This record gives sequence, structure tokens and C-alpha cells, in this order.
Amino acid sequence: MAQRFQITILGGGFPVPVADNPEKAYNTALLITPDGQKAAQYQKVHLFDVDVPDGNTYQESSTVMAGTKIPTIYSSASLGKLGLSICYDVRFPELYRQLSQQGADVLFIPAAFTAFTGKDHWQVLLQARAIENTCYVIAPAQTGNHYERRYTHGHAMIIDPWGVILADAGSTPGVAVAEINPQRLQQVRQQMPSLQHRVFK
Repeated sequence: MAQRFQITILGGGFPVPVADNPEKAYNTALLITPDGQKAAQYQKVHLFDVDVPDGNTYQESSTVMAGTKIPTIYSSASLGKLGLSICYDVRFPELYRQLSQQGADVLFIPAAFTAFTGKDHWQVLLQARAIENTCYVIAPAQTGNHYERRYTHGHAMIIDPWGVILADAGSTPGVAVAEINPQRLQQVRQQMPSLQHRVFK
């Protein structure tokens, strides 16, 4: 599809079997270039093992093997420096700090956030990651009812480095579209040079 439409595609998270453990898979994100090549791959490190107050229990570690590597930045002449993450990772700011230290301009956060946690935490967490790292955030998001009581929040979003929501796809299947503007990125980083002022590294 990337070759056919000459676009860069982020796929994931989706399961990729673990070679030496057939009962588990890695929750994986892939970045595919317009020539159909794998540009970057990330295996989710933070697994969602949580008893949600709505009565649902999630035990991602029962079927998923945690990744062990900090994602590396993919540098694109046309798209900037791109950093990958997946869903529950958004609650761990140290991962995004590592990406910003590598020079990230855009943070990808594909997710299937629960409806219960999403209504209170999804937007504010995305804005926090954008603001504290002065990066754009692109966050594709699953939405709807998937089985029994499992509902996801939706609201795929694109957020600018100042924390402004540029696009929100809402709670029904749809598309979020916005411009990623390098000049805006530089403007925000000049106005708020917080990454340069860090004391603890």
C-alpha cells in the first residue's frame, strides 16, 4: 500500500510472533516508506496489566512479550525525525524524553485506549508528551465495541508542539488530518527552549 500510494505508513500495534516462544508475540509498530521498505520497527516495552475500575481486567503480558529496546529515531528528509511508541507507553514520559534526546520532531502513539481511561487521560497525556518534548504528536486510535464489555475511546489526534489539538477524529471511525509544519516546530522551540534548560539528564 505504501508503494501503491507513494506514502509513508505507520502500522501497529499488531502481534508479531516471538521466534523462541510460540505462545507469545511482540506488540509491534512498523514504519514503511513509499518504496515499501521497513524504515523503523518498535516492540512495545510497557505491557498493559491493569484492573480498570469499570470492571475490566487486562493482562497483556499473558500473550505479549515485552520489548527491551528504546526505539530509535527514523530521519526522513521530507517528514523530519520520527519516533515510535505504542498505547500504554504514553504514561511513561521517560521513553519520550529518550526520543527527544535523539532529536525527535514527531512522536507516533498508535493506541487502543480503553473507553474508561481514555475519557479522562488520553487527551491530556498526548498534550503533555507534545508540550514537554516540544514535538508534534500523531496518535491513531482504535474506537468502538470489540467484544463483550471491551470498548475503546477513539479520538485519534494530531497535536502541535505547543499542545494545540490540530485534529480530533472523534469517537466514530474517521480520519484526522493536519499539517506538520517545520517552521512551527522551530518557532515553539525558540519560544520555549525547555529542552535546552534540562538539569537532570
